[in-house]
Formats: sequence, C-alpha cells, structure tokens
Amino acid sequence: MTLELHPLQLELELLKELDLANMPVGASTLVYSLGKKYNLSQATIGRKLMELDVEGYTVLKGRKGRLLTAKGSQRVSFLEKELLQKNVNSRLLQVLNHAGEAALLDVLVARRALEREIASLAAVRASSADLKLMEDSIELQLQMLSRGEIPYEEDREFHKLLALAARNQVLLHAVELVWQTSRDFEETAFIRRSVGSALAVDHQRILAAVASRSPEAAEAAMVDHINQMIEDVKRYYALQSGQHLDLRR
Repeated sequence: MTLELHPLQLELELLKELDLANMPVGASTLVYSLGKKYNLSQATIGRKLMELDVEGYTVLKGRKGRLLTAKGSQRVSFLEKELLQKNVNSRLLQVLNHAGEAALLDVLVARRALEREIASLAAVRASSADLKLMEDSIELQLQMLSRGEIPYEEDREFHKLLALAARNQVLLHAVELVWQTSRDFEETAFIRRSVGSALAVDHQRILAAVASRSPEAAEAAMVDHINQMIEDVKRYYALQSGQHLDLRR
C-alpha cells in the first residue's frame, strides 16, 4: 500500500534524502527510494528536483547527482516545523469536532471562576521576579506569533506563572485539575487564531493590571480575557455550522 504525500512533505523527503547522503545523489536513486514508497513517477520527482535547484536548496553536480546547499539545510528545519504545526492543527480540529462547543464552554466558565481570584491575589502577592517571568513568557509568545506559530504551551505557562504568583495552594490545585482534565489551552489558542483574535494582547493587559497592584483591575482583566475566549469559541462554532452569531447580545 502506498502513502499519499503532501507537496511540502515530498519536498522535505527529497531534501532529507540528500542531507542523509552527505554526497551527490542521482535522480534515479531518489526515484527508487521515494517513488515506490509514495507511488511517485520519475517525472514528478524530476520536476520537484528542478524546482529545488531553482530555489537554491539543491545544486546539481553533473552526472554525480545533487547536493544539499546551506539554504537547503535551513529549508529542512523550516519544513519540519511547518509540517509539525499542520499536524497539530489537524489533530486539534479532530478534538474540537469530537469534544464539542458545550464541553469547552463548561471548562472556560470553571476557569473564569477560579482565575479571577488568582489574578486578584497575584496583584497583591506577586514578586518582582514573578512579574519578570510573566513578562518573559509574553515576549516568547509574541516572538512565536511573529513566526506564524501558535504558542499553545506558552499560553499555559503564563497562566501557571500567574497561579504560582497568587501563592494559594488550594486555588493552584483546583485550577490545575481543570487544566489537566481538558485540552482547552490548545483548543482556545487554535480557535482564537482561527477567528482572528490577538492571542497575547489579553495577557499583556492582565500583567499590566497585576503589576499596578490593583486586585480589582487584575480580576477585571482576567474576566475580560476568558469572556473573550468564550465569545471566540461561540463565533468559531457558529462559523463552522454556517450560522451568524450576534455577539452583542
């Protein structure tokens, strides 16, 4: 049984074959190694190799075959990250379709109740070191977003740092239980990116409120953050079902 190959995956497979060989590789060798595995014709592989030459990812060494260039090595790293992201997004879509809107909204309502208190306490108890760690977390999120990556784990890290800064073990354990029984960080980050929301902006507002040492402002910023996630979830599922949702209600 042959496997179907995404165009980017084909490109990666060809480049990796050249990378592993560490010497010129002929087109016939690549046809033999990849053609049968993925049911690809010699013409298909030949065309792709010419594209790689034009892009500067490979260089033809006469009859000996092709070598991977330095630019090609960089392309391998990029494609591995790109395809990993596509796989993650595909799995998340499956999870979202399986879990459904109601289950995700229940988690967010529970988080809102717990994390509003966490934000309020953090405004009183967070140390300067806590604030710096949260600032660094947001900076990393912004860097990832600028590269087109969705900061799933970094989203969770920010909320964990905030919970630690609140210094209340009961609230920490309660919110960790909610986090562990769901995938809502991954799901909501994916959804918010899908509907066009700014993923890190809410975190910046929460941190600013905590740093101002105002429990009321920190609580309000967290509630606004999770309320926005709730509205984004509703919008996402409405779009998936082809419905129009009036978010002003």
